[in-house]
Amino acid sequence: MITWNYDGKRVAIEGSWDNWKTREFLQRSGKDFTIMKVLQSGVYHYRFIVDGQWTYAPDLPVERDDRGNISNILDLQDCIPEVPNNISASESPPSPISSYNNSPFNSEDFNQKLLELPPLLQKTPLDQPPSSKDSPQSLEKPSAAVLNHLYIQKGRSGQSVVALGSTHRFRRKYVTLVLYKSLRKVKD
Repeated sequence: MITWNYDGKRVAIEGSWDNWKTREFLQRSGKDFTIMKVLQSGVYHYRFIVDGQWTYAPDLPVERDDRGNISNILDLQDCIPEVPNNISASESPPSPISSYNNSPFNSEDFNQKLLELPPLLQKTPLDQPPSSKDSPQSLEKPSAAVLNHLYIQKGRSGQSVVALGSTHRFRRKYVTLVLYKSLRKVKD
């Protein structure tokens, strides 16, 4: 979304995303003018046309070209899309209906050896050593394998609480929610 926060009655935009060919008008919302553009990853130059005059937004990144013209810059090189472009390629094929049944579990099912936890899931944010208060940047970026999963802190003998956690990503930020639960039963 590109926004113009300054005065003007009619605000349009031109940019290098189509080699400066089209002029698109922004929609007014209160004092601001906005337009939503869907662009590929890359670096784009653009300028505003406010009431017929070329200009730029001084609060956004700018660059001067060889002729001295100033334009704003939109850097989408590090942009992480919220939804993958080709989601169908990542979906697994459906299981055949015949592979499902309602038969009850038997003793053989319970005697099977448990599968090993994949190495990617063995290191969770809950198992990292505590960081100092002076350096909040010291936490490692969580691996994609632990995102959107519920995990439990590795237990220590004699521990009276258990920690459950879940890490989610929003754009470039990671948020870990932790729930501490007492292992002792509370008497009424």
